[in-house]
Formats: sequence, C-alpha cells, structure tokens
Amino acid sequence: MQTTSTGTTEVALVAAFTKDGAGGNLAGVVLDAGMIPVAERQRIAAVVAVPETAFVHDLGDGVYDVTFFTPVAQVPDCGHATVGAFGLLVQRGMLAATTAVKRTTIGDRAIEREGDRIFMDQPRPALTPFARAGAIAASLALAPNALAGTPVIADHGVRFILIETTRDALATAVPDPEAIASISAEADAYGYYVYARDAPGCDATIRMFAPRIGIPEEPATGMAAGLLGGLLAHNAEHASYRFEQGALMPQPSPSELIVRVEPDRIRVGGTAALVRTMRA
Repeated sequence: MQTTSTGTTEVALVAAFTKDGAGGNLAGVVLDAGMIPVAERQRIAAVVAVPETAFVHDLGDGVYDVTFFTPVAQVPDCGHATVGAFGLLVQRGMLAATTAVKRTTIGDRAIEREGDRIFMDQPRPALTPFARAGAIAASLALAPNALAGTPVIADHGVRFILIETTRDALATAVPDPEAIASISAEADAYGYYVYARDAPGCDATIRMFAPRIGIPEEPATGMAAGLLGGLLAHNAEHASYRFEQGALMPQPSPSELIVRVEPDRIRVGGTAALVRTMRA
C-alpha cells in the first residue's frame, strides 16, 4: 500500500476501543508505509481528518515501526491508533502471533493479543501536581468547586493533565478550546483527561480535550487511560480498571478501555473493528 501519487494511498478507518462491538474512536491506518515520507504522512492525516492516523512498516521478526499523526502534528505514540493498527493486522491475517513489538519515536513497546483484545505496554507515569484548578474549571465552564483536589500532570512519554470531577459536572462541561490549549501549553501537555469516579458500571467515565494538537474531543484515548490507571494505582503494585470514555460527548460514542497496572508497566487494551477504507 505505498503511495505513488496524491490520493492513491489506501487508508483503513478502524474504530478502536469499541464497546459491545460499537462506538469507539476512529483511527486511520496505513499499512506498508515504509516508503511514505513524513510530509506526505502529515498530508494524508489531514485528509483523513480523524484524531490520529497510524503509519505501519513491518520490519520483520514481529517488530513494526509505527508513526502517528493528528491532522496537524506528529505525536510520539497513540493508544487507540495502536489498537486499531494491530487489530487490523490480525484481522487481515498479517499478524498471527500473540505478541509483537511496536517501535515508536520514544522507544519500543510490547504488544500482546488476548482473544479479540489488543493490549499495549506503557511505562508507569511520573506524576506532578498542577495547581491551576481555578483556571481549568473556568476553561470547562464549571464552578471552581466542581473539581476534586489538585489536577495532576502525568507523563510517560506522552503528557496529559488529569482532572477529577463528578459525572454530572463532566456531562455539563463546555470546553473553551483556546483556554484549554493555553493551559495545556503551560503544562507542556497534549490536553485534559477529565474523569469522574461516581459513574455506574465502570471505574471512571472520561472526556478528553486536546485542541493544542488539533483534537477538540475524542471518544477513546489509550495513552491517557494508562496515565489515569497509574495515578489511581500510584500506591499499589497491581490494579485493574475498566474505563468508559465518549459516553458523555455531545455526539456520544461509548468506548471501553481495560487498564491493568503491574509493578513495572501498565497495559491498556481494547477491541477494534474495521469501518471502511478510503483513499487519501
């Protein structure tokens, strides 16, 4: 699937972190992408216009070089596009093994398959308090007392601001993209991962806002889910969580993210479904 001229690259649109076979977050996936230059990858991602597009190059011996692009920028790693890419490789019969290695710009990450779920390794994150609760609440059109405690900057190579609130506040939040982008830049973070632990049927329900990297809101964010698992389990060696994301968006797309915390790593997993293919 190498590109030879504008508009000839095949892109699979894959829903990742689906819940009961539906919902999830769309990722673009381009296979056999080794000969596509960086500028062309960025152009393709802009045309595809989903939160991230993954470009996959099989290096052999179970190692896959994968780069990720939002419509406006390259990012070092992406959870839902990883689940989408490796789920597609399995579905197309191009990956029969239960383990693989994802090679990214920030290092190698282990991939494991359990049934129809793809799990990716992430490091346990560094956690730093970020005393900007008032400004963050205002950027979400929430009252200052709507946030629980001090927000936290979490970083494992990808950085987000983790913000706790209630389900009712999360459902009524109105994001101000300019303010969120400014505060995210102050923290050198991609954006906000806003969570509530009082939602029924899951350990947290979540909304994610990252206008700084061209994503106003998305329904599943695997890298940030790992960060949140690391925060919730920061005093524990082992923990397991089921997160829901996307259910409270203006146009809901419920997603399910499974997070398993271990002493030296965090594993984030979910399912993927091919939606359609296009050319870009």
